[in-house]
Amino acid sequence: MTKKRITKSDLNEIATSLYGDEAYCEYVRSSGKHGWYLNKDTEPNLIGNNVNEAMEWLESQPTVCSEKTDSEKKDVTMLEFLFEKFPKTFFKEAENIRPLQKYIHKKIYKALNYEYPREEISAGLAIYTQNIDYCKSLIAHKIRLDLEGNSCGEVSEQHKQDAEARLMGITSMREPKQNKTHAKEKRLKRPKAEELIKAKLEVCIKINDLPQGSKTLRNGWEEFIIDTQGKTVKITIRPRTWKKLQQASRNYPAWIANIRGTIGTNIKGGFELLTPGVQIFEKTHKEN
Repeated sequence: MTKKRITKSDLNEIATSLYGDEAYCEYVRSSGKHGWYLNKDTEPNLIGNNVNEAMEWLESQPTVCSEKTDSEKKDVTMLEFLFEKFPKTFFKEAENIRPLQKYIHKKIYKALNYEYPREEISAGLAIYTQNIDYCKSLIAHKIRLDLEGNSCGEVSEQHKQDAEARLMGITSMREPKQNKTHAKEKRLKRPKAEELIKAKLEVCIKINDLPQGSKTLRNGWEEFIIDTQGKTVKITIRPRTWKKLQQASRNYPAWIANIRGTIGTNIKGGFELLTPGVQIFEKTHKEN
C-alpha cells in the first residue's frame, strides 16, 4: 500500500488546529537553516528538516482546547442542521462526501423558506467544503449532487485543478464570507449626539468690490450673495457695516475687506455665513 504524501496543507491544518488560524507552516530555503518552520509568534520556529519530521513534531504537540466564539458555534450548528435536513446531500463520513451543486447556498436559502440568513448558510457550507476531504471529493468524483441527492452537473476541470492546488498547499482554503453583522461590529460605532465634540468651522472671505444685487432687510440689515470658488455664500451684515463698504468703494482707489464668520445653514450650492465680522483696508502701492 502506497504511503500518503504529506503536503503543506496537511501541516497547516494541524498547525491551525493547535495554535489558531494565524499559525502556518512554511519551508525556508533562502537564509539560515533550511527546513520547515512554524509561524505562530513573532519568531518562526524550526520544526523539521523535511516534511516528515515537521509532521512528527506537530503530531507530538499537546492539543490546546480553545473556546469557540459565538459566531463559530453558530456556523457549526448550521452545518449540523444541514446534515439533518439534507441527509442525501451532506455526509459526515469522509468516504461518502460528494461535490455539491453549484450555487447550492441559494437552493438551501429557498428550501428553508428564507428563515435563515444567507451569511449563516454560507458559513456552515464553508466548514463543509473548505477542507481536505471535500477537495479530495472534487478530484475523485465527476458528478455533483443537489439537495435531493440527485445528479445535477459535472465538476469542471478548473475546479479539480483548484482542489489539487489547495491540497498541495499552493493556495489556501477559502475563508467564509464575513458575516455582515459581524463586519458592522468591527467598524467604529458612530458616537451618540451627546458624545460628539461640538465645534464651529470658521472661514474668511475676501472681497475687493462692493457686492452687487444686495437686498435690504428689516431694520436696514443688508443681505448679499458671494460666489467663491464655486461655493455660494449668503452674508447678512449690519447697516453701519454696509455703509463702511459703500464708503470704501467710493473713497478708496483700491481696497480689500476681510469677512470672517462661521459656517451656518446649508443653502443651494453653498452655505450661510453666521455672525460675520468685517475689516476693511485700503490698498496702497509701496514706493521703491
